[in-house]
Amino acid sequence: MAKFDIIFILKYLLKIADCNPIIHNDKMLSLRANFGKNNEYQIEFKDSYLILLASLSKLSKYFRIKSPKTIFPFLFVNENNLDYKGKVPIFEMFDNKISREEYNNYKSKFNNNWVLKAESIKYCKIDCLALYQIIIKFNNLIFGLFGLNIHHYLTLPSLAFAIFRSNFMDKENIPQLSGKIASDIREGYTGGAVDMYIPQGIGVKGYDVNSLYPSQMQSQLMPVGNISYFEGDISLTNLDLFGFCYCKITTPDDIKHPILQTHVKINNGIRTMAPIGTWNDMLFSEELINANKYGYTF
Repeated sequence: MAKFDIIFILKYLLKIADCNPIIHNDKMLSLRANFGKNNEYQIEFKDSYLILLASLSKLSKYFRIKSPKTIFPFLFVNENNLDYKGKVPIFEMFDNKISREEYNNYKSKFNNNWVLKAESIKYCKIDCLALYQIIIKFNNLIFGLFGLNIHHYLTLPSLAFAIFRSNFMDKENIPQLSGKIASDIREGYTGGAVDMYIPQGIGVKGYDVNSLYPSQMQSQLMPVGNISYFEGDISLTNLDLFGFCYCKITTPDDIKHPILQTHVKINNGIRTMAPIGTWNDMLFSEELINANKYGYTF
């Protein structure tokens, strides 16, 4: 829904209802529509793909539902054959998404009496029924394991975070940030460095790190507790600095590969670069301490 289908739904909903969407990163995560006399009725649309990240066909198999998703010859349909009745369309019309065995089993159910309109309606109804059964099973699973209702969450990360906070975080709390503190901290994040250097010499080896984030989240402490805001040079009074600082950054004159990044506005948007010279920026304390070892001053 979030990326595509909502466009078609919204076109008609706006004519009959007051619509209140939740939009994040240009995706409409949910849409609440109030309609009827005095808006007495309410219906909410959500994107199940944001919380169950697999195709309906795979989910049908994973959850072993009673009405699994069926198959359909998508490539067969066009504006000139909507009233087609006859043989089951050829294998190629199923867009290579099924096996020959699946096709033959499907074909054996008909005797030159395949009706496009009837099968289209049947296919869509089974899709809805399959998704309904999957959501019910998934909700029962999550509620049984963790005591949470999936309908209170719009995305898989938000559900995972809620499970973590409610079931596995007994002593501390991770605060929800907003306002100036949240925007300041976001200024300190620029994304990973992805520069590619052409290797030269003999015996040069390249390494790639897999699953770095989860391995570090498992082994390192999580930042928890309340955040305090300060003004001034905190390093003068607090030697155990940990946080985000707005500072004047100066690179060493002889640095070959700068390591501190910043965002630069250009005509087509924002680009990330690791400059040399002097500039002002928000910086995480651990990056500051590390960069100091290579000659950066703050």
